Amino acid sequence: MRLKDKVIIGLLLLFLFLIVVSESSQQRINWYPSFAVTHKIPFGSYIAYHEAKQFYGDQLQKVNISPYVFLDKHPDTKGTFVLYNSEVALGKTALNSLLEWVKKGNNLLIASQKFDDDLLDSLQLKSGYYFNRGFNRKLVLTLDHPDLKPKDSIIFDKEFGAPVLRVIDSVATENYKKLGHFVDNDTVPNINFMDVTYGKGHIMLHSFPYVFTNYFLLKPGNWAYYTGLLSYINLKRPVYWVTNIQNGATAHGIFKYIIENPGFLWAYRLLFAGLILYILFEGKRKQRAIPVVYPPKNETLGFTKTIADMYIENKEHKQIAQLHIKHFMNYVRHRLHIDVGQNTLGLKQKIAQKTKTNLTDVEYLFDLIEYVQNQQNIKPEIVLKLEKQIEKIKRRNS
Repeated sequence: MRLKDKVIIGLLLLFLFLIVVSESSQQRINWYPSFAVTHKIPFGSYIAYHEAKQFYGDQLQKVNISPYVFLDKHPDTKGTFVLYNSEVALGKTALNSLLEWVKKGNNLLIASQKFDDDLLDSLQLKSGYYFNRGFNRKLVLTLDHPDLKPKDSIIFDKEFGAPVLRVIDSVATENYKKLGHFVDNDTVPNINFMDVTYGKGHIMLHSFPYVFTNYFLLKPGNWAYYTGLLSYINLKRPVYWVTNIQNGATAHGIFKYIIENPGFLWAYRLLFAGLILYILFEGKRKQRAIPVVYPPKNETLGFTKTIADMYIENKEHKQIAQLHIKHFMNYVRHRLHIDVGQNTLGLKQKIAQKTKTNLTDVEYLFDLIEYVQNQQNIKPEIVLKLEKQIEKIKRRNS
């Protein structure tokens, strides 16, 4: 391995090491909306799940597979399914299976910021959308049952969006019961918790899944809201707490432990970084270096520079200026296709028109040309001004 390759690899490894040290020394808050029951980050649901275990006792059962698969394996299951996430996407087949199960006299609680259109159509509901920008707005959640209303205001101070539930106007409303709502600084109450009678069972929809998060439950006064929400579920029948649909519950097996453990995660990243470095520097085929064949150089520029230096050395500034003028007139004749033998005023106007330059700039150039032609000797500054003015006009035409 060449010394250059070794230095590059060493610098990259040092850079990765500094990143690891920097990350490990900073305690950053993870605001990822995980909702996973094993996560203790602000938007995990560790507290909600373990308190529900205390609340329901032996009636609570943890379900790590899809409700559709669970019901397929246990068709005689009775009780209530609890599903929550930022978005609960069941799929048409799983949704139909759950709806048939509810019809038989079972219950379903779904807390989500977005509901499937198929679910809303089946329940004959429609939804608007509310977005709270947080911090400068006061959001208050309330349960409608008089015995469940908390004494303190339930305030959520983070940005979120949620559907607002409405019953289709043409549908009879005796099968629909409003269980809760929310208000902010300047809106009327918005329904966010509703019970729908479906066959012999009930489906409860809650549009604010953050009530299951650690962040929400650790706020003063919010505990009463959560326990009130849980009390709507039948305590005499099994409660199936689905844990595999949350955003943070998608990793399983060995990768789950790698992702959840920072040390393992960084080792995993360094392993991949090492493999990439090996592929870049050592994985390529070894072969003799192919000599570089350079194309013939164009010496025109060097020759021109040499001639120009000779003129400058001999202080022949007027000759240099005259060469500039000559080249400019050739440019006007061959590139702009203008007859340089016509009267001066007409020539100036045509040059200004063709190059889209102000007539004043063209007149200034011709004044410089006239000055050069009338003087025996000129200063280098005049040559520089002449060159700049010619280039300015040429640039306008490029």
